Amino acid sequence: MSLAEYISVFLAIVAGLAVTDLAISFHKLLRARKRVDWDWVSLALAFVMLMEVVLFWWGSFQWYRSATNMSIGGFLPDLALFLTLFLAVAAVLPDEVPAEGLSLRRHYFDTASHFWALMTLTMVILVFVLGSRQAPGASPVGFLLSQWPNLALGAVMTLLVFVKRPWVHMGFVALLVPYTLWITFPFLLR
Repeated sequence: MSLAEYISVFLAIVAGLAVTDLAISFHKLLRARKRVDWDWVSLALAFVMLMEVVLFWWGSFQWYRSATNMSIGGFLPDLALFLTLFLAVAAVLPDEVPAEGLSLRRHYFDTASHFWALMTLTMVILVFVLGSRQAPGASPVGFLLSQWPNLALGAVMTLLVFVKRPWVHMGFVALLVPYTLWITFPFLLR
């Protein structure tokens, strides 16, 4: 096996665990559906996070395709990226449904700061670790311009850590779903 294959397999395990956690949490919600007060925000974010995991996993094949030499120190930021993504996925849906029931909207707002902080950290790692690999030798301005969509998303995600207004959260999630579909669409055609 090549280095790229070893790295891809390891990251595929982390990505697989994230998808498994999301599927198990969703399954528990479905089983307890009569005790669940459903809300579209958590379900939309669950879909977005599923697509993000798939996109990161799919993209990792490109990232490491030509890797022939990488140290553990060089790999740790990549692992951190997948681990923060895993933690964010795990925070989207509740792990259990209590006997008295559960409101998905309340769950979202109880965990929103935690979730968006993890997503902000994921974006920081994505921009400054992987982004710098994609634009080696670029000027600081050129680098920032190449990363503007990720920087803009990271800025809004940082804002959502602190802002508690439901309409801001719902508005961003409502825009995030079509954006995720838009960035996923080109990969469907390859």
